[in-house]
Amino acid sequence: MNLTQSSHFVINNDTVMGGFSSSRIDHKKDHVIFSGVVSLENNGGFASVQCDIPSPTKVVNQCIIKVNGDGKRYQLRLKTAQLKYGEAYVAEFSTLAGQVTEHIFIASDFQLSFRGRDINTGPELQFSDVEKVGWLIANKQQGNFNISLYSIEFA
Repeated sequence: MNLTQSSHFVINNDTVMGGFSSSRIDHKKDHVIFSGVVSLENNGGFASVQCDIPSPTKVVNQCIIKVNGDGKRYQLRLKTAQLKYGEAYVAEFSTLAGQVTEHIFIASDFQLSFRGRDINTGPELQFSDVEKVGWLIANKQQGNFNISLYSIEFA
């Protein structure tokens, strides 16, 4: 799925907890840019965005994303209807500054997480149940960030 097809992105930064990070989404012809500034002031330190996606219509074994990064580390966050309280299935990936890269994940690459803490109980990730996809930058990566999001595919 080309991410420009999703017009409704929701940004959630550390400002919900008193932090000062900021981020935005810019739609381009063939990609979406998630950019901003991560601030560690006032116990802050994260910026995130998510959007709804159509659930895969067949059994799939992989999640493939195509991005153009800035050399920083990000989280890919997947959500299903079974997750009711803000939990997400999280997999981390590194980007290369100024280079388009493809990242391939299998279900076991993801850890169920809630507010930065791993959860050891919960439903096993089934890619066919995914309804929302998101990206998060955190882990004390202070300063400007910029990642172009081209596509997410379940295969």
